[in-house]
Amino acid sequence: MVMRVPKKGEIWYVDPDPTSGKELRSPHYFIVVSEQVLNKALGVSICCPISSGGNAARSQSVTVVMDGNSTKSGKVTGVILCHQVRALDLQARNAKYATTAEDYLIDEVVMKLVDLIDPQLY
Repeated sequence: MVMRVPKKGEIWYVDPDPTSGKELRSPHYFIVVSEQVLNKALGVSICCPISSGGNAARSQSVTVVMDGNSTKSGKVTGVILCHQVRALDLQARNAKYATTAEDYLIDEVVMKLVDLIDPQLY
């Protein structure tokens, strides 16, 4: 079955395993940060995992907080682990669409990613 192409800002439930070391393992929600046209062309989506933990990451300022107002449905909460960004083939991993983030949230995630890559840019 062919699933629809993920869009930037959508949140999908996916199992990222196999993983190793300190990578986030087991099924989690992931937010898509790449544009739909790129996701379609490459067959992978650039995503950041969402965790209910992440206390160590929070203390390093590499997360974005999601509360009940952050998504269209309000059902996904936690912290987006921007330092754990991954390219995932959501179709091959049998990912399930969950909801879509509010525009301000995806903007905040993208800005955090830019800051992680080049803190001198802003």
